[in-house]
Amino acid sequence: MRKIILPDILPGKEAHLKLAPETRVSSLIKEQTPPLTARESAVLVMLNPTKDNNGNTVRDKNKWTLLLIKRNTYHGVHSGQIAFPGGKCEIYDIDYKATACREAYEELRIDQEKIEIIGELTKLYVPPSNFTIYPILAINNGIEKYFPEEREVTDYLHIPLGFFNPENAKKCRVEITPNSWIHAPGYLINGHIIWGATAMIIAELYQIVN
Repeated sequence: MRKIILPDILPGKEAHLKLAPETRVSSLIKEQTPPLTARESAVLVMLNPTKDNNGNTVRDKNKWTLLLIKRNTYHGVHSGQIAFPGGKCEIYDIDYKATACREAYEELRIDQEKIEIIGELTKLYVPPSNFTIYPILAINNGIEKYFPEEREVTDYLHIPLGFFNPENAKKCRVEITPNSWIHAPGYLINGHIIWGATAMIIAELYQIVN
């Protein structure tokens, strides 16, 4: 199986800008570091290798699937959104990998022993929630079933990475708060819109793989 090797210099902002909401573009261009007041979080960006008819792993990573979840509705800016498993860093997490793995276990019962951590993608600051997200890239090494924590997760999706070619993104009108809408590039699939920080992180992963 051909592994994913992260480059020494990640695409970062160059990739993020391709899927940034219109209201975020100018501030992202100027931004050098997240605000000192920003809170920290981590997400698990997990690829699932696809098998061919003979049971061999497909070499084309664009045919591998990306794991995403649909968050439950709650009083918050990311209510009901399609996202990666993850959440805020706690004082007992030794690093961002620990945060991402802990949250993935809490939300989907993902066993850390059955995933291979590849490394970190570029951190991304999200102004509406004042969180800096640290994406942890991993490969599924044997997880076949997930157990969503119903208070936080209503569903999960496996989407081929090739679907996320930035050229396939559409201009979407999304509701950020009740009766408040913005335009943002995103991906439409099965009635879901994948946009914002999630789409921006995916844009970097897609660029690295391709």
